[in-house]
Amino acid sequence: MTTSETTPAHRSTDHVDALRERMIERLWAVNALRSEPVAVAVRAVPRHFFVPDFPLEEVYDPQAVLRTKFDGNGEATSSISATWIQTLMLERADLRPGMRVLEIGSGGYNAALIAEVVGPDGQVTSIDIDPEVVDRARSRLAQSGYADRVEVVLGDAEHGHPAGAPYDRIIVTVAATDLPPAWTEQLIEGGRLVLPLGVRGFQRVYAFTHHGQDLLVGETGDHTGFVPMQGLGAPAPTIVSLTDQVALTTDADPVPSPGRLPEVFAEPAYEERSGVRIGRNEYFGGLQLWLATTLPGFATLSGDAEALGHATIGVHQSPAVWDGTGLAYLVLPQTSTDPDQWEFLARGHGPNATELVHRLVEHVRRWDREHRHGPGPRFLANPALPDAPEVIRTRHTRLLPLWDQRESPQVDWEADRDA
Repeated sequence: MTTSETTPAHRSTDHVDALRERMIERLWAVNALRSEPVAVAVRAVPRHFFVPDFPLEEVYDPQAVLRTKFDGNGEATSSISATWIQTLMLERADLRPGMRVLEIGSGGYNAALIAEVVGPDGQVTSIDIDPEVVDRARSRLAQSGYADRVEVVLGDAEHGHPAGAPYDRIIVTVAATDLPPAWTEQLIEGGRLVLPLGVRGFQRVYAFTHHGQDLLVGETGDHTGFVPMQGLGAPAPTIVSLTDQVALTTDADPVPSPGRLPEVFAEPAYEERSGVRIGRNEYFGGLQLWLATTLPGFATLSGDAEALGHATIGVHQSPAVWDGTGLAYLVLPQTSTDPDQWEFLARGHGPNATELVHRLVEHVRRWDREHRHGPGPRFLANPALPDAPEVIRTRHTRLLPLWDQRESPQVDWEADRDA
């Protein structure tokens, strides 16, 4: 092994230990660590061995995503996820000693954490489609002493890894938009599948439990942003340009009258205020997911504030509805400056804009009344679910969102006051 001032051998052990302990304290404080076995794993695995080219302060920042490979457009195709989301997903997986675990998406560090929790009697397999990522993961695991505890294999995770099945747990560390049948088939009855799942454009962490032959019951969790899957499971949404600055993204198949979108968007807008307001630092991802799972014809509209007709904050993807003749979408104009406050406002274009806008506003108000302070939905996933307006179809399965008020612990960075 070559050495330099940036390799692990030349980093102060005391400094690394101090940074790691500070990270662990912060993870406990924000509820991203919830059990002693996972905390012990974080303390045991030298994270800096897996990303030696990054500064230690960044490596041990629990919120830092360490992007390690990019495509020709500068988009990340591989990364070491932020520690908070790694520990959160391990906690939601409910790992136990002796378990057989399949990790989808290889970086090395997360697999080493899993190996620590399941112990010497467990089995950890990590699969990735990128030969370069596989080689790097194998090298880093060997360097950090985990070569005999983690098997890293090359392959398309759409098929899982039948040679190591069945698994007690499957943990997916790349963004999926579907649940391939191989994952369910290779998961034991009662096993858990934890993954970042994109549902109509909005990605959150889900923990599914396997019930029966093809049924998965999932609980939603925190919003996150993983790099997308590659290979057969790569997302393939339809994107329609409305102008040079605005585009509609949808998973509708087929998209109704896509050629009409630019001319409809150019028509004068009808607007209706919702009366639902939020503060500057208030998270409204729950509203986005509520609309995505309850509005027929749901899509997302992306564009800058001027192009969408109103100044807006924090909305990179505006919830929208397109039915082939009319378009409606949400914007978030500021209503007062002391304290900072914004109000959801719906805009619409086309002959039925009034109806679509009113429908969108009523959904926002219902969210405010019934779901604003509750958890996200549970999901039933089964390819045999019947056709119904509330059932979301994907390539491999069907998802039924079930909204209720059960408690679900979330990560709270406000608790980390010194961060």
